[in-house]
Amino acid sequence: MKDDDSCDEVMKHLFEFLDSEMTASDAEKMRVHVAECSPCLAELGIDEMVKRLLRRSCTEQAPEHLRVRIHSQITLLSEG
Repeated sequence: MKDDDSCDEVMKHLFEFLDSEMTASDAEKMRVHVAECSPCLAELGIDEMVKRLLRRSCTEQAPEHLRVRIHSQITLLSEG
């Protein structure tokens, strides 16, 4: 993250922040900015909620027959 703590810069890195993929220094810059900026805090909250919903929705596994069918199709394509 650039030293510039503008909202545009913060928005570019929200998912890195949420995924804990930032250096400690950059994460601290994000926390400071978001603590002082209502629009960025709101966006962070929305993005956190979306990630939680996706995580919860993606726990289902495909039925075994579908997984076997997909695997066989991939195998056929890779052999062809």
